[in-house]
Amino acid sequence: MASRAAQPLESNQTDSRVRPPSGLRLVDDVADALEDAILAGRMRPGERLTEMRLCDELTVSRTTLREALLILQQRGLVRSEPRRGTFVTRLSREEAHDLCLARSLLESYALASGFASLDASLFDEMQAIVDQMAACEYPDDLPRLIQLDHAFHDQVKSASPSPAIYELWSGMNGKMRALILSSIEFRHAGTRDVAEFHQVVLDALRTGDAAIATRAVVVHYIGEGERDGRTLEQISQSIERMSSVPSIHRSATGVPGA
Repeated sequence: MASRAAQPLESNQTDSRVRPPSGLRLVDDVADALEDAILAGRMRPGERLTEMRLCDELTVSRTTLREALLILQQRGLVRSEPRRGTFVTRLSREEAHDLCLARSLLESYALASGFASLDASLFDEMQAIVDQMAACEYPDDLPRLIQLDHAFHDQVKSASPSPAIYELWSGMNGKMRALILSSIEFRHAGTRDVAEFHQVVLDALRTGDAAIATRAVVVHYIGEGERDGRTLEQISQSIERMSSVPSIHRSATGVPGA
């Protein structure tokens, strides 16, 4: 379906932070274009999104833009504040910690309840995901990194046969985008840190010890104490120590695929 969004931008808009949308359903394409800009860091957490400017920049109507912003709100990437406007989501440390607690409880339970179902083929798939994470570049590949993060944890969650666990776990997926952005901001992490962070969890799963694996998942999300403020690298080292296995799947640089 052709749309006004496919028209070229005016000359004074050539440095736009948001790509012109093009696709089948205009509102979805606008939402995806804005999501790309947020995840790539061209729109920063806490930034106010001005409707008039975005409508001009994307050459879409205000109605279309508002529908797209509602989609992003459902994905957890923006939040609307009465009489103030719409802002790129910035999770507070308390909000991020609460989300991590909930996710760690669900995921560790899913893992513990179905740990015997994990096998070498699943671990190989997860290793491929981690290797792809390591190849991502920040900030341009952040949307891809978030997709990979979701795929990795989806494999962990798949250990549980419980539909209820899946429903609860999936209900938090939208907020995970904002959580990853917040984690990178709070812990000063890069894509290689994120890859290593997942590698050590995978190494813990490979030990075959359900207690070690579930503990690794909990530490992955919340560290080892209240408001653990360490970097991803430091937390990764803690998970390595608890699993007590050599990281044989890493390259000489310490990062898979590097």
